[in-house]
Amino acid sequence: MRPPKDNVVRRIIWLDVRAVLLCVLCSLYTGCATGTDLRSVSPPDTTIRQEAVQFPGVDGLLKGELFLPVRGSAVAARHPAVVLMHGCGGMYTNRGRLTERHRDWAQRFATWGFVALLVDSLGSRGLGSLCELQKRPIQPWEERTRDAYATLDYLAARPDVDRQNVFVMGWSHGGSTVLGVVRADAPGLRGDGPRFKAAIAYYPGCERPLRAQHYRPTIPLLMQHGMADDWVPATPCAALASRLQGQGFAVATILYPEAHHGFDTPGSPVRFLPRVYNPASPGGRGAHVGTNEPARLKAIEDTRRFVERYMTR
Repeated sequence: MRPPKDNVVRRIIWLDVRAVLLCVLCSLYTGCATGTDLRSVSPPDTTIRQEAVQFPGVDGLLKGELFLPVRGSAVAARHPAVVLMHGCGGMYTNRGRLTERHRDWAQRFATWGFVALLVDSLGSRGLGSLCELQKRPIQPWEERTRDAYATLDYLAARPDVDRQNVFVMGWSHGGSTVLGVVRADAPGLRGDGPRFKAAIAYYPGCERPLRAQHYRPTIPLLMQHGMADDWVPATPCAALASRLQGQGFAVATILYPEAHHGFDTPGSPVRFLPRVYNPASPGGRGAHVGTNEPARLKAIEDTRRFVERYMTR
């Protein structure tokens, strides 16, 4: 998809990171002349309802957690929607509760007037965390991309969803999934099926699309990454965004200083995970994760502005 010719302010920042000249594109959408102010979408008396759902996937039934904006006693018709793709650790804690990051984002989108659906790619297949595995049984550009499109099909068929305004967002392994979802040849994408409106990827792995010279996104894409991420480094994503921008695609990478992997998780002090598989580490194991509150708040605002820019009424 080619970028719209309107009031888009683009800023290119050149950073010297360990002798690597890094081109970072930070797109800030000023005004919202052709977009929607999310703060005006959901009335002040809106509450949030959470439901467990299941629906057909390619490999069997997929399970998920649905968050619905409710006004009074009824769910209003035709909300925009977002598919949320978890990382390698899944979307639940060891006690079976949604993690703070996933709950926070799902509730946030619901307060913005969205139907938000967290799809459980791991639990639906009887799998646990993949983070310590070098060889993983499901992959971002294969099974998980099909999961995203199966979830889109489910949402598009719901009477309370505006199928023209369904977004997709993911973190880490789920962020890499988003980079697979936006391809024209993405598995699970049907020629006559619904399409995602735009895509958001938090700290995805960008090496694969960067190596693929013919990688082309078909919808607007925002990547958000911490500059201190030692698990999934930001440099390849910045390089990918620079290349695609040079080719005229609506792609942006926003980098957040001093932010580690998982920086948008609320209230999670930075800690070191010694056992996670990490190809970016000399020993192949270990990474830092945790909150950076200034980056988290800025990232929320950046996500909101991006969604406003591309959502239509």
